Amino acid sequence: MKLFAKRTVAQQLNAIKNRTAYRPKSIRRLMFIHDTDLNLTEAQFDDMCRFFSSELSTIERIHYNIDKKMLEGVAKPHLHPQSLDWRGRLTSGDLRYTTTQEYDLVVHFVDQITLPLVSFSAHLNASFRIGPSSLDIRLNDLALPPTTDFGEFLSNVKLYFKKIHPNERT
Repeated sequence: MKLFAKRTVAQQLNAIKNRTAYRPKSIRRLMFIHDTDLNLTEAQFDDMCRFFSSELSTIERIHYNIDKKMLEGVAKPHLHPQSLDWRGRLTSGDLRYTTTQEYDLVVHFVDQITLPLVSFSAHLNASFRIGPSSLDIRLNDLALPPTTDFGEFLSNVKLYFKKIHPNERT
């Protein structure tokens, strides 16, 4: 059954391969996908949001875990292996809704890479994407060294993101 899903995800990745990425001058809509197994405090999350912009109007936070039971009691939307059906389509209405929105920035803070994560990330309409280099290279415009420490991840983001000059979408 996963053969069909893998084929669909490969097509999605090939579709975004030729997209033009640009760093927006102002960030108003942020999507943050994080692995719930990795330690992240609300203060660190707020620090990251303030770093990107004080003008954020929308912050979507996707909770991701390989074990669906670990997501119980955590605010939705959730991303887990059962989020993808055998044809490679997203099953959750919350996740499908977020893929219809346009985001200025997507940040991936994940450790374990699964097919549903890759598929969901490929569906997102984002101007700029940041994530670990262990994630498929077509999904991130800024690939950072993989780490499980959010403080180290955020310091790398701050170091490299400021060096990228913003440009206009043509």
